[in-house]
Amino acid sequence: MAHNHADTIYALATPPGMSAVAIIRISGRKALDVPALFAVKPGSARVARRAFLKDRDGNILDDVMLLSFTGPASATGEDVLEIQCHGSAAVIDDILTILSQHTGFRAAEAGEFTRRALDNGKMDITAAEGLADLIEAETSLQRRQATAQMAGQLSRPVGFWREKIARLLAHLEAMIDFADEELPEALRREIDQETAALCAALEQALDDQNIGEIIRNGLSVVLAGPVNAGKSTLMNLLAGRKAAIVSDRGGTTRDVIEVKLSLAGIPIRLADTAGLRETTDHIEAEGIKRAEDEIKEADLVVLVIDGSQPGWHDIARQMGDGISRPSLLILSKADKGRIEQPDARDFEAISVDLRDPNSIAEIEKALKQHLAPLNQASQTPIITRARHRQAFSDALASLQHSQTLSFEGDIALIAEEYRRAASALGRVTGHIDVEELLDHIFSRFCIGK
Repeated sequence: MAHNHADTIYALATPPGMSAVAIIRISGRKALDVPALFAVKPGSARVARRAFLKDRDGNILDDVMLLSFTGPASATGEDVLEIQCHGSAAVIDDILTILSQHTGFRAAEAGEFTRRALDNGKMDITAAEGLADLIEAETSLQRRQATAQMAGQLSRPVGFWREKIARLLAHLEAMIDFADEELPEALRREIDQETAALCAALEQALDDQNIGEIIRNGLSVVLAGPVNAGKSTLMNLLAGRKAAIVSDRGGTTRDVIEVKLSLAGIPIRLADTAGLRETTDHIEAEGIKRAEDEIKEADLVVLVIDGSQPGWHDIARQMGDGISRPSLLILSKADKGRIEQPDARDFEAISVDLRDPNSIAEIEKALKQHLAPLNQASQTPIITRARHRQAFSDALASLQHSQTLSFEGDIALIAEEYRRAASALGRVTGHIDVEELLDHIFSRFCIGK
């Protein structure tokens, strides 16, 4: 991704297509010169004004509203102009074409407006990530988590911890400079206590059951069980449409079928998998292998078993023992009756007739019980991405290792562990050289943002 800040960039900041209003955003040192390109006099900053844009021949292009901001008091930290025009494809194309014909202007790349805001100190990486998540949010929980991150839910504690580490590191550096002097006992206790408190804070942040990542990425729910148990029927019932083929023939589902839905405000990635059984069919065997892989990675496994089948207890026990993830047992074909085996282990299960649309309420109620902890969290999670978790883990490991070293002989090594911890936390907010990381983040943004 090229980042030539000498260029003035422009882009359509609203979705393409016919609409009442479209917004064209322009940022850079020539942004406030744009009105003159359309035969319009310059105006005051932060004052919305009406104008008639004209082409080179003096023909009116559109009746628009212009809103300008002078840097650094703007979203990008540069001079910014927004053209609020009518959402006509012809109007938008003509305006963008005229901009492209002038030296110093070019179309923005994906996420380049936000990248300039970051480069100009208007936000850090965590706020940029929060903005990306907000744009992609599909549920209220995702929206709430994204806005919290934009507002500093992650960057504030990280900044506080780095500041503490920097202060402690300053003490350690001073001790290195005056190695011939004995370390005051009070200072030694302070360093030990502060390090222990930092470790405890990082451990608490990491001990969150991955709630932030689940809310952001969606809860992975896998439907598993024997053939002809009703997994595909359940998939269609939850999805509200015919997402999977339903047949009385065993082994109909050969591959993993996924649908996205929302339940109790949580985005869910629901996967229907091949029925688990012994087979000599190599295609079905591959489908079963994929099913087993999905089960290993799932956040929740919904085990679907025919409750009218003799020996369902044994099937449930055998399959349940092989699943290390949280699971929910659904006994299908309740219309045929449920065979009870008093001598078998009791199972917490719900019996339903999957052909009855009314059974969806009972199934959703059971699923919501597994989702309840995500909605009942006392506050928005700090960690929302795998890279945050890895950075926290690295910082914690360095601080914990420093506690095993001796102040008398290993003071330089202790200081180095503190530097590593500070560097690990710096990766979260971008207070290090993270060019490759930034390119990865901003490549996911839409044009004009």
